[in-house]
Amino acid sequence: MRNRTLFEQDMQNATGKHDLTLQKICVMDFKELSKQEYTARINRVMDYISQNLEQPIDLSLMADIAAFSPYHFHRIFTFIVGETPNNFLSRIKLEKAAQLLQDHQKDSISEISYQCGFGNLSSFSRAFKSYFGMSAKEFRLQNKAIYIKDGIRYSKNCKPISKIGKNIQKINEQFCTVEFNQLIIMDTKIEIKKMPELNLIYCRHTGAFNKIGQAYEKLFKWAIPRGLVTPETKTVTVYQDDPSITSIDKVRQDASMIVNGDVKVEGEIGKSTVPAGKYAVGHFEIKETEFEQAWNTMCSWLTESGYQPGEGYTYELYHNDYNEHPEHKFIVDICIPVKLL
Repeated sequence: MRNRTLFEQDMQNATGKHDLTLQKICVMDFKELSKQEYTARINRVMDYISQNLEQPIDLSLMADIAAFSPYHFHRIFTFIVGETPNNFLSRIKLEKAAQLLQDHQKDSISEISYQCGFGNLSSFSRAFKSYFGMSAKEFRLQNKAIYIKDGIRYSKNCKPISKIGKNIQKINEQFCTVEFNQLIIMDTKIEIKKMPELNLIYCRHTGAFNKIGQAYEKLFKWAIPRGLVTPETKTVTVYQDDPSITSIDKVRQDASMIVNGDVKVEGEIGKSTVPAGKYAVGHFEIKETEFEQAWNTMCSWLTESGYQPGEGYTYELYHNDYNEHPEHKFIVDICIPVKLL
């Protein structure tokens, strides 16, 4: 409030008039710039947490990374993210543990708990059961959600999987016996490839997948005046969370573009690197409404491939502007990091 008051006074002194229209515009710009800067700092904290889960992380460290006092950091983080820093940290650790429990069957529960930053197995066990409503052992034994159809998650054998703390929804049994494979699986080529390192700038979106276009608009609005967009520029959506575990309204997605060299970013625009590695790559030419089916195809293939998800981020690499496609289709590679079982 103090900064805003001083800003308004400076505007009055500079103009020599009480030009309320000009003041309102400038205050709005000031507030927007402040929000962008705060978002950038919060994103830095989120990225640090995701990359350092095994390390001790507390409120003081998170505040230092964001360059705020702990008091102001707690207030700003909660306002922007919608949950407190400690609740966010706990959720990310537990959801990562859940992902490892399903994908890394050879790792013990104790090993996974330490990988996710829990000091001892008993504290991990209590926190896990409180969040997921079942023990880590029970969670590991349940069927993994492989497909999503109309918001309902299904296992490989078409059994509906409940979301965290929620009952399984009633489903149409005929869907599972007759239409399942026809509606879920697409005919495409999927291969194991060595993908190169991607140097990216991004604007982060959290929530529904079909709203990420707003983040891409911000990214291009920032990048075009800086000469970063050419006819050869490719865009990438990087997924920070696993939607089979994380609630959709909390899934973080980075609307990104590939850049050459080191780019100085600011505000809501950040930079990241997707490391080179071995990926399962599926090539698709699809409409916007068919992405769910394409991802289901990838997940189904992975269960039969002899591979399991590896370390790293899954992403979509786009090869065209769908607006220029005669059928408004995306030409896209879906890339999942993998390793042998």
